[in-house]
Amino acid sequence: MNELVSSKIDNFESLTDRDILLEIGNMGAGHATTALSQVLQEPIAIELPRVHMTSPHLVPSIYGKHDTIVAAVFMQLRGAADCDVMLIFEEKECARIAELMTNGMEVTPEIQRSAIEEMGSIVLTSFLSAMANFTSTKLVMTPPQLIVDSFDAIIDGLIIKQALCSDVAVIFDARFKRYNTSTEGFLITFLGDELQKILIQKGKRWLTGDSINEEPADHAVDDIFDYGTVCYTQGGNVRDGNG
Repeated sequence: MNELVSSKIDNFESLTDRDILLEIGNMGAGHATTALSQVLQEPIAIELPRVHMTSPHLVPSIYGKHDTIVAAVFMQLRGAADCDVMLIFEEKECARIAELMTNGMEVTPEIQRSAIEEMGSIVLTSFLSAMANFTSTKLVMTPPQLIVDSFDAIIDGLIIKQALCSDVAVIFDARFKRYNTSTEGFLITFLGDELQKILIQKGKRWLTGDSINEEPADHAVDDIFDYGTVCYTQGGNVRDGNG
């Protein structure tokens, strides 16, 4: 870790905000890849992640999936640190993933839906937890939602939301492939303005060594699904959101 810090400090002046977001996203993507590999019990390849900054209406052209039927597990960060994040696989690939998760037993539509939602929740939580722990920022997530539709139909709502907030959509893009398959999975993160500021500020502090002595957040994401005044943790403990 210290070698990484030193190398970043040497080149700090040349780093852009985009570079910093990519560095933090890479950490999250690495954790997400490990989580997916553990869930499926097989190797997972990940392409070099990217950060896209583009007009919202151009987002679908980045992926080129348009009318492809996919299953997306969607989660959202609540509060000032606004963020929408999705894990997307083509529908046929989801059927194979469900088989792997259930050790080859007969997979009904209900079992497949439950398996994909669970897998998505684990992977997305790993991704967000890595970023939150790195920046010592507490993030609160909504429960996962599984959506099955065409690719463009699923992200249209997020694109509209982005267009209402800014002329530029900032997207972290990571792509996965299971061993011996050409079918990609996508981890897509729409970063809100406030979360961008938090990540960039905390990232700069870390890169310059200012945060070395900073106390890490206590379970920064805390695996929390916020239901209003009551929070449910994945560890099975229920606690009052008021403390």
